[in-house]
Amino acid sequence: MPAPIRALSFDCFGTLIDWRFGQERVLRQLPSLRECGDRLQEIAVRREEVEQRLEAEPWMPYHEVLARSVAEACQSVAGVEMSPREAAAFAAGQLGWPAFPDSPGALARIAARYPIALLSNCDAEVLELAARKHLGAPIEWFVSAESVRSYKPAPAHWEQLLERSGLRPEEILHVSFARAYDLDQAASMGFSLGFVGRYGLQAPEDLNIRWAADDLAGLAELALNSR
Repeated sequence: MPAPIRALSFDCFGTLIDWRFGQERVLRQLPSLRECGDRLQEIAVRREEVEQRLEAEPWMPYHEVLARSVAEACQSVAGVEMSPREAAAFAAGQLGWPAFPDSPGALARIAARYPIALLSNCDAEVLELAARKHLGAPIEWFVSAESVRSYKPAPAHWEQLLERSGLRPEEILHVSFARAYDLDQAASMGFSLGFVGRYGLQAPEDLNIRWAADDLAGLAELALNSR
């Protein structure tokens, strides 16, 4: 019989907050990209590729990862030389990335029954401010890349959560849309898994997903109706 779930942990940017829409909205506001409107999605995809490479290099804060990755992506895709000031503005814009419409209400319902953790590849202050500004639900544990000086999918986020919560891995349901960043690592450490189908993604069939839903409202129903 599966262990009872005693807490839920969530990937934040991508699962609760719409990072794709958010970063493209910030890109549209940058003066050097005014003539690149039809290439913003391509820039965003390339930026994520660069980000993954930078996160595998010696530690740097996430705002630096954002600034460096967007500058390199703009040069690579559009031949645009982005100024350091614009790159920093893009990084600062992370705080304005919006929540998915269903996130605040669904998270509040879940938080009424379970303690919640947020695990994110971002700076500590941004994670806490974004949660307060866009999500609203009480958060028991914040685990940022800054606090562990590491980036998911490395195990440090989950290790810190276990240390701080005092729970066993199987008692925590880790929820994400992202297999590569979250689900594979959480599964390898014995966490229970939850999946939310953001951006049209489907739950991986080869992972033992305990709760899967198309959106967070659906996952909240599963969480509240479980025994």
